[in-house]
Amino acid sequence: MREIKISLQDIESMEDFTKTVSEFDYNIYLRPEGDRKETQLNAKSILGVMSLAFYKRLELIAYTDDMSELLMKIQPFIAKA
Repeated sequence: MREIKISLQDIESMEDFTKTVSEFDYNIYLRPEGDRKETQLNAKSILGVMSLAFYKRLELIAYTDDMSELLMKIQPFIAKA
């Protein structure tokens, strides 16, 4: 499992992000940044992603050993420090 900070600014970026992560077979989730509860929403679900629209930054959690291709494809959505 690895966590990446994500920023989705508008509906279009949410749709693009959801389409991108849906290409992968493994489980990918989002949660509000800093939320250490069990709150994890399916990143492949547009409704789940849109329900997090009020949060400026999100954490992506991917359950895989190799995230190299995912990291390349989600580069536009990775939050800047």
